[in-house]
Amino acid sequence: MARLGTDKFVVEREKEVATRLSPGVFPTGRQSEWSAQNRTLTHSVHPLTSSVALCVAGKQPREQLKTEIRVYEQDQRIYVCGFGTTPDERLSFINDTHAVFSAIQSIMDARETHVGVDALLRMSALYREAMLRQVRVLQDARDSEFVRSESDVFQAMHAVWHLLEIVYVTTNSGLSASVVPYYMEWLNFNFPAPAAADGERIIGSSPDSNALAQNPDVWPYVQKLALRGHVTTVANMLERIAPAQVLSAAASRWARELAQTARDMPLASSDETSGSFNARWRRWNSGLQSMATNIGSMLDKADDDALSALAMVVDVMRGDADSISRVGDTWQDVLGAVLLYSEPTAQTERLPALAQLVLEQFESDDFTLVDRTLAALVRHELPEFLVYCNQIDAWLSAHVSDLMQHIGILDSCRRVFKVEPREHYLVFLGERYLTHEGLWRVAMDYFGLCRTRVSQNIMGEYIVRMPLESDRKAQQVLRVCERYKLTEAMERVHRQLGRQKWQRGRLGAAIAHFVRVNDSSAVGQICDQLWAEYLASGQLTYGPIIDSVLATSAHDRVRFLTVYRDFHECYKGGEFKRAGKLLLSILVGEIAPSHA
Repeated sequence: MARLGTDKFVVEREKEVATRLSPGVFPTGRQSEWSAQNRTLTHSVHPLTSSVALCVAGKQPREQLKTEIRVYEQDQRIYVCGFGTTPDERLSFINDTHAVFSAIQSIMDARETHVGVDALLRMSALYREAMLRQVRVLQDARDSEFVRSESDVFQAMHAVWHLLEIVYVTTNSGLSASVVPYYMEWLNFNFPAPAAADGERIIGSSPDSNALAQNPDVWPYVQKLALRGHVTTVANMLERIAPAQVLSAAASRWARELAQTARDMPLASSDETSGSFNARWRRWNSGLQSMATNIGSMLDKADDDALSALAMVVDVMRGDADSISRVGDTWQDVLGAVLLYSEPTAQTERLPALAQLVLEQFESDDFTLVDRTLAALVRHELPEFLVYCNQIDAWLSAHVSDLMQHIGILDSCRRVFKVEPREHYLVFLGERYLTHEGLWRVAMDYFGLCRTRVSQNIMGEYIVRMPLESDRKAQQVLRVCERYKLTEAMERVHRQLGRQKWQRGRLGAAIAHFVRVNDSSAVGQICDQLWAEYLASGQLTYGPIIDSVLATSAHDRVRFLTVYRDFHECYKGGEFKRAGKLLLSILVGEIAPSHA
């Protein structure tokens, strides 16, 4: 396989996106006329999301035109469209996996070291459950091109994530565990073959053993079963075929022999030593070698199609590389059979060498993106693997890089990338989530949990541009600033909220926000406004406003209004002595404004 150049790790081109507007911005078939009559297009891009507003505009002001122009219906429209947006169908998945992502970071914070294997496996399983749940949701949805595409993406993500979990967590080099049973489980779960429906069809169309033995699909099916390690099903099929009278005596005999041998295939267990298992395996494999020799001798003497097909099954199960390659359709098939029948105790470290030998048998130009991603993973080419993950989906690259960080294998990527890979992909994903109004809080967590200076700066720039449509949204934004210690951003948000409340006449709330950032000038201006309103009306109505901020403000103007309010109430109530003391405190304390 050709390797990616290092430049591919630095700059990744975005996919081109085309949006078709319906109805269009100009009348069909009248483009030239439309353009000639003082028209052009103008647009405005949303500062946070990928939304774009597009409309018709004049090249010159209409008042400067010497002749009237025709007005089309499209001239009155404003088109709001988006590109690279997050679909609503993903919201449940995004929220579920965001919770898992946050939990992993919390575990890291608590331990201040790499997350343990057990904890990582639990978190990884939650990620995979979310992916599979999303696949089921999509399968139940109304069929469409979008649904099919999304389903393919999530199945691909699960296959990639599952194998990453096996190679670097379940069977990592420190555990001395064989990768073989886990790889075969992964292969048969994510790329099931042969299809169960094929077996049902073959058996259903063959009422007896003679019909089954003569079915042209039966032997390729049995060979594929053997390739995938479904040895019990192989034995069951052979026992169905063996009684057929259309078979030669030799074919019937060896079908029964192979069925029993398949049932006797050794399986490793946790309480068995590797030496004991290897001894059992050698005896079992030796029996297959003898069987292959005997069948080969018979075929040399006479042609026998059934016996020849049976020989291929034997050759696959004894680990013959050429036979495995002939039966296998994909490199994943072939690698699985090589591991299962040739190196049943292989550990993760053997994968790159074995994978390279297998991959050389296939034309890399025919590989899908998923093929390339998985191939890079089993060859331990992690920078290339991470780039391919991003091409599959931004969610995958972000969470894979995070997992790699916790496992401790991201350094190989850092030596190649010109940016910090985990930060790059998490920020990129966060920016994608900002395209959806309901995901801004999730996006902020992806920025904040990067825990780098760059991500903090990016987060600060985004948070101060968040629209504050409600008090609830404003409080959420302030909590984000507080959680991630965005001091400067918090001050800017408080000032923005203060101005917003001021304009809406909510002066107490405005003072509270300005007090939080020690904006004495703004507090003074609001107090002056309250005083001016009192002087103009003669009605002292600012009491509730001042009471609402007394606990948070020591500003002189606020104190003046408070004391004067108390003086006014005492004077009005006939408490002249107390009123005099309050008035004296205003004069002595010099808290009254110069114009009061």
